[in-house]
Amino acid sequence: MIRTFQQHRLRKSQLLDGLWDFVFDKENIGQAEGWQNNFPSEHDQMPVPACWNNELGKFDYEGVAWYRTRVTLDDSTHLRLLFHAVMGHADVYWNGEHLGYHYGGFTPFDFTLPNVPAGVHELVIRTDNTLTTNTLPYHIVDWFHYGGIIRPVEIQHLPDVWIESLRLNYTLTGESSADVQVRLKLRSLCDTPLEVPISLYRDDEIFQNENAYLEAKGSTEIVAEQTWSDLSRWETDNPTLYMIRAVAGDDDRTDRIGFRTVETRDKKILLNGKEIYLQGVNRHEEHPEWGFAFPNKLMTKELDIITQMGCNTVRGSHYPQSEYWLDLLDEKGVLFWSEIPIWGAAFPASATDDPLFVERAQIMMDEMIERDFHHPSILFWSVHNEIDTRSQQAYDLSIKMTHLVRSKDPSRLVAFATMHPMNDICLGLFDVIGINYYGGWYFGHVEFDEMLEAFHKRCDEYGAADTPVLMTEFGGAGIQGDSGWEPRLFSEDYQAELLSKSLKLFRSDVKISGTYVWQFADTRGQLQSHLPHFRDRARSFNNKGLVNEYRKPKLAYRIVKAIYKNQQGPYDWGSTLD
Repeated sequence: MIRTFQQHRLRKSQLLDGLWDFVFDKENIGQAEGWQNNFPSEHDQMPVPACWNNELGKFDYEGVAWYRTRVTLDDSTHLRLLFHAVMGHADVYWNGEHLGYHYGGFTPFDFTLPNVPAGVHELVIRTDNTLTTNTLPYHIVDWFHYGGIIRPVEIQHLPDVWIESLRLNYTLTGESSADVQVRLKLRSLCDTPLEVPISLYRDDEIFQNENAYLEAKGSTEIVAEQTWSDLSRWETDNPTLYMIRAVAGDDDRTDRIGFRTVETRDKKILLNGKEIYLQGVNRHEEHPEWGFAFPNKLMTKELDIITQMGCNTVRGSHYPQSEYWLDLLDEKGVLFWSEIPIWGAAFPASATDDPLFVERAQIMMDEMIERDFHHPSILFWSVHNEIDTRSQQAYDLSIKMTHLVRSKDPSRLVAFATMHPMNDICLGLFDVIGINYYGGWYFGHVEFDEMLEAFHKRCDEYGAADTPVLMTEFGGAGIQGDSGWEPRLFSEDYQAELLSKSLKLFRSDVKISGTYVWQFADTRGQLQSHLPHFRDRARSFNNKGLVNEYRKPKLAYRIVKAIYKNQQGPYDWGSTLD
């Protein structure tokens, strides 16, 4: 399943999951030799969705690869090809014809094919997960860079008039009422004008009926505006959700929404007007057996482990995560910080004003917001992580990115995470500031007092005196099973003590509005024998997880759970290690 609920009842769709023909293109000769028309006879097979690095003999490969499958149609039809995520560059070919190109890795893209005849058709995809100085992420990146078609490929059969998009905006006007606007975009694939009936539903109850007229191969937009009453707000302890369905002739589309407000005031984050203290973890959607092609079943267990620890929020590190995962968060009332893969700790300031880099960043942010707009669990759109926010280049990029986000979605908070808290010049541009600081790990002391004192003064100087501050990354590595009589580096004991002391300090600081421990689970690092990067990653993993890569708990998990589930308030807590 793509989502936890059914998106279409009338529109026929199928997943093209399974074994596809597959071949590496190590010399990058496939396009010149026309592999889209003459796929190499000596080829392998690869599961879709999957990451090729998880298959035998393919672990280290970064570069170009080609996929092929065949689609058999019994009748002529209109088709929509929907790719939910393909790593990096993707060129798509249908019967040898180039349909188009997409760059990204974690957001969907699609192509519409009118009047496709019955018969057998060939679908070929050229992928390239190569990282460079202007890719997202940068070519030096602190997580394993998998390749492949990591999320499902879906083929949808469209009627002559189909629903291209469904968007619901709202403004809460009272505790249980809202002014609602529904925008429905329709597109015709027919050679003659058509009129189709339109019905809009909320939880299977019709709230609007009308007809829409479309010119031949034209498009139109239907706008319905109403005031709704008797609404229940989406809360963390009562995550009420509403199904919104549109039916246009022989097509339909369903999405889900929750009604809530998020705002900031006096350095606090308010959900539905009530202050909320965030207790969270950072989560990579990665597993050593599946890579980024994360199975739905494991998402369910993972969320159970996270909520059992007392978390009310998750930070999606460092890329758009699965729609299925976001649906689970909506249903469980868990808040989400969503971001694009600008991880900047390793690249110079000059990289942030490369025109191609900026263009890709804006497209990826636009696609993430477009896909995930209706999820009530998302409170934060984060535009970058750990870039050199001491520089004018980063300041200029922040202006562009925050403007984009606010123009597309003024209902959420715009955030970023800084690794330069004492020298950052971008603090006044954002609704929420995240601090990434590894005292006790990359620095030789656990104490954060001096850093936070200097940082709070800097906020006052840079127009962020009232901006909420979150500790978005902190912690240290602990290898599961390494324990003893003393808290040594890389031992479970040291990791647990570091987090215990850190959380005690952060929760005593009234200017800190929440914490995201780095990180939920151990993740595979981007270590290669011929490169010098990340040589401190024992076992080739980032071992800062509260659980190991197979989701087995460490001592740190139990320590954080004891702190997060303490019944006292966030500013009145004693150490569990006393």
